Amino acid sequence: MNKTMNTGNGVVTAGSKKGWLTQEEIEVVKKQFFPPNAKPEEMNYCFEVAKQFNLNPITKQIYFVPRKSQDDNGMWHEKIEPLVGRDGFLAIAHRSGKFGGIESTSTLKEVPKLIDGEWKMTTDLVAIAKVWRTDSQMPFVVEVFYSEYVQRKKSGEPTRFWAEKPHTMLKKVAESQALRKAFNISGLYSPEEVGVGISDTGDVIIDTETVEAQVDVEAENQKLIQQEIDALAQLGLNCEYKDGFVKVVGSTYGKTNQLRSLGYSYHTNKKIWIKKLSA
Repeated sequence: MNKTMNTGNGVVTAGSKKGWLTQEEIEVVKKQFFPPNAKPEEMNYCFEVAKQFNLNPITKQIYFVPRKSQDDNGMWHEKIEPLVGRDGFLAIAHRSGKFGGIESTSTLKEVPKLIDGEWKMTTDLVAIAKVWRTDSQMPFVVEVFYSEYVQRKKSGEPTRFWAEKPHTMLKKVAESQALRKAFNISGLYSPEEVGVGISDTGDVIIDTETVEAQVDVEAENQKLIQQEIDALAQLGLNCEYKDGFVKVVGSTYGKTNQLRSLGYSYHTNKKIWIKKLSA
């Protein structure tokens, strides 16, 4: 029996065991489409996303890519995330039964840009994507700008894919966004939006020259922990860090408001002030 998921403007059929991947195929994906250090919970999450949208990693509709990202508290994490290529978004659109076509172009355009506190007209490369639905008279239109999406090295130069194929990269971003907009697809991003390149053969190539790829996760997290140590020291307090939590050490009498302003919560059962820094 198939499971269906309402996307708001159309119904997308998510795969059953027969229509998605067999257990044998899942084992192949685990071995060949995930990095060696992938955690079981990360793989399970990626598989669940792929299954919900009926996307096949073997045919490169969806990719499982190691990325570095910050949580809401500023802590950096290295984790595997599902990214959907343009063909994956197209597959979702086709299965809705309401896909009416897609068109994309790129051009130079005069756009306002804030420079040194003053708005000025500048020339930017713009990709425009239009997606039609059979149940809508007007297309869904998205414009994306090169200056907002180009991935750069620390030197400021565009990274390999953006230097060699700026029109292609920008149009992929526009097309992915237009398809998401037209078919109300949320929670999925394309590789091109997050600094990951896809070769002509469909292979994932993580551009290690992007700023994101240069993040030293351990060093950045240590800086954040040190900030907490310094902030508590101003209150005459010490702290302990363990498993993503900072625990206040010392007498907190009369310091309730200050601790709350720093984001700490009081746990009455353990009688401690703690703050979660990581997931």
